[in-house]
Amino acid sequence: MNAIREEPWTERFREAGTPYLSPRRVGDYLGLRVQELAERAHVHRNTPRTRPQAPQLQKYLQDILRVLAVATAVTGDEGRALFLIRNEPLRAFGYKTADTLVQEGRTDAVVAYLESLAGGAAG
Repeated sequence: MNAIREEPWTERFREAGTPYLSPRRVGDYLGLRVQELAERAHVHRNTPRTRPQAPQLQKYLQDILRVLAVATAVTGDEGRALFLIRNEPLRAFGYKTADTLVQEGRTDAVVAYLESLAGGAAG
């Protein structure tokens, strides 16, 4: 029996021929310039171009995509999820957005919060 294996969601953000995420592809998807990604990841503005594999940059890219994946599961729509993580103030976090919280290194808290919404435990 042949099993068709679904390609991972994050594969579309992979830098061709490498094991890391492409800052350009993630930035295009999020509607951000690469320099804006650098600012959000707290790295030098040239890092996405000259050292896209930099650990701190890759961690930010992984974290924002992780939050986006959970938000998509909660909302059922990628576009809506992207809008919400960039724009919806979260009362439980002092009305900061999920995007701001990821920039602050609070990804696990955002994921837990979103998963609680999916389970109906909060909101």
